[in-house]
Amino acid sequence: MQLLYATKNNSKIYNMKRRLKGMPIELLTPNDINVKIEVTEDGKTPSENALKKAKAYYEKTNIATIAADSGLYISGLPKNKQPGLYVRRVNGKELTDDEMIDYYSNLMKTIGGSGDAYYITGLALVTEHGSFTIDIEEDHFILTEKRDAKHNHRGNPLDVITIDPVCKNYYSEMTDEDFKNMGYKFEKECLDFIQKNFIDYEYNAIIPQK
Repeated sequence: MQLLYATKNNSKIYNMKRRLKGMPIELLTPNDINVKIEVTEDGKTPSENALKKAKAYYEKTNIATIAADSGLYISGLPKNKQPGLYVRRVNGKELTDDEMIDYYSNLMKTIGGSGDAYYITGLALVTEHGSFTIDIEEDHFILTEKRDAKHNHRGNPLDVITIDPVCKNYYSEMTDEDFKNMGYKFEKECLDFIQKNFIDYEYNAIIPQK
């Protein structure tokens, strides 16, 4: 079964392929099928933005499509300072990776150097059977002003200033096996969402019911 992932972010693509390993899904990307679509992400929640992207790509390709969008929330910051849905866009500017790291490192300095933070990630899936969405509050982590000087990020810039509160390691130094062993909530709920709304639907559609 083919599933199009409506993103150009290499880190998101890598992680989704890692999650789907062993499942009966061929994950496609916009680059794989030479499709470029610009979507205005003006939704009020992560899943609203994700649904806008998934619908746009599905209508263009007629391939079952999944999309994601995230909002970042940091304890100790006033409401007007919260990144929310604008994690990379600050004051109307799209930050580069280095600018993004510097901005959030400096932001954490204003509240003592580190603090609790979490993402709410919205998923949207559009298939011939309909549209499905979910917003998932991910596991909390520590966002810090101190950068991991030994490792580079793998597509998500903030990994070099993000620390897991349990194993005490930066996300940037954790391996795929580490992420798997930590049993993060998003990993499970993302797979459950795909299983329920895509794989089960497709198999029930093509396997005669007894």
